[in-house]
Amino acid sequence: MARVEPVIRLEIDPLQPVPEICAVIMSVVPYNPGQEEAILQGVKEAVEQRIAQLKGAEKLG
Repeated sequence: MARVEPVIRLEIDPLQPVPEICAVIMSVVPYNPGQEEAILQGVKEAVEQRIAQLKGAEKLG
């Protein structure tokens, strides 16, 4: 039986991290109609967690 899956293959320039990450997010959103806010909220939470980890590491270092 045929297996059909939407797949996004991306090449990003690691020297341009912010616009590249934004482009990745925007390429995923159309596959999740009505979920853009939830996706962005999830990304926001992940970023905030990582920032908190970095600040914790600064305090230890």
